[in-house]
Amino acid sequence: MASPWTYIPIPDKKVPQVKTGGWGSIPVNARVGKTIWKTSLFPMKGKNYFIPIKRSVCEKESLSVGKTMTVFFSVV
Repeated sequence: MASPWTYIPIPDKKVPQVKTGGWGSIPVNARVGKTIWKTSLFPMKGKNYFIPIKRSVCEKESLSVGKTMTVFFSVV
């Protein structure tokens, strides 16, 4: 069975400098292709962040590991 989530690292220069919420998260609206959803950017070790993408979004947008994609997000 495939993982229910895929985690995409966000380049440091793309992480907004805003006040963070619980666990250092940043609430955002995200879009991949035509699919839009509410989620958060979550911190990893150091200053790096990642965005979780649900399996349903990956399936709907034909995403797979190793495939290049563009993730758009805006702070909520």
